Amino acid sequence: MKGILITCTILVSFTLKSQKTGTDPEVNLLVNSVSSDSLRSYVEKLVRFGTRHTMSSTSDPVKGIGASKSWVLSKFRTYAANSDGRMHVYLQNQDVRPDGKRISRRTSLGNPVALLKGTDPSDKRIFVIGAHLDSRASDVMDWQTAAPGANDDGSGVAAVIESARIYLPVKHRQLYHFPKTISCLLFRAFLNQAILACR
Repeated sequence: MKGILITCTILVSFTLKSQKTGTDPEVNLLVNSVSSDSLRSYVEKLVRFGTRHTMSSTSDPVKGIGASKSWVLSKFRTYAANSDGRMHVYLQNQDVRPDGKRISRRTSLGNPVALLKGTDPSDKRIFVIGAHLDSRASDVMDWQTAAPGANDDGSGVAAVIESARIYLPVKHRQLYHFPKTISCLLFRAFLNQAILACR
């Protein structure tokens, strides 16, 4: 869990104007907003999906890659509701066909995305905070065996979700104004399909 907190701290630091991470009050506020309880709950939820293999169920409401993808999107949408219209949540889809190697049937590789638009229209930079949502057993084509993936990459997914949460206001907090755009992106086919979803 300490590793997750360190990861979030680094991610937050790189998205702000100032590099004085030890003294900048905005950095301190963001870092102090990271919740170890939230991070733990995200990882525990991801583990309960059993497996997040790309070829696992997309229709089961509680198990498999489909259920985990829907849950992440629901978390992003909850945060977007507090963004004054600046955060856009969507699914980045890519249809793929069986290849006889890592794709056993036609499927859609949907990457959940939470895009926080920057406040400066002339700043075209996009900072990506990413992790891979999928998990796998030893056999890359085994989509039925439990593969909880807490550390690979449930912890990374938790860091991305928590980053999306702390960038936006929760009741008393202000909305941070970043000049550049921040994309919180979760790849669905990183482990199982040799980073196919990253293309």
